[in-house]
Amino acid sequence: MRDLDKYPNPVESARILLVEDSRLELYRLEALLKGFQFDTISCSQPSDALQILLAEHIDIVLCDWRMPDMSGLELCKTINRSPAMGDPYFIMLTGRRERSDVIAAIDAGADDFISKPAAGEELRARLQAGLRRLERERVLLERRRRLVNYVQ
Repeated sequence: MRDLDKYPNPVESARILLVEDSRLELYRLEALLKGFQFDTISCSQPSDALQILLAEHIDIVLCDWRMPDMSGLELCKTINRSPAMGDPYFIMLTGRRERSDVIAAIDAGADDFISKPAAGEELRARLQAGLRRLERERVLLERRRRLVNYVQ
């Protein structure tokens, strides 16, 4: 769970980490995210994504499945095992479309799954859904903090 002091309101300050090894797709997605007014950090290697997650507050990770060295599936599992990386909403982005792929991504800890090429409005809607979930979590944590302070 998120620490309210460390993580700001995601609706007001959404930060998205885009992890994509294809330069063309990276540029296309960066343009879409910029058009949606999201604060975006991009990288082409999962190892770079891990370093960014340790150093920066990230609300949503938008990650390709197939990449060299470490797959998006492995990146997702690594993030979920490491509390130091926060608890970002994870969207798997892939050309894979089989039901078993969706299940594998969700089982690995992904919150959502988008087939490539991601249509702009679908991507925007799914990012907004992730932000709504993060905002609900923030509100619940704030209520819990108030309750704990009240009881003490």
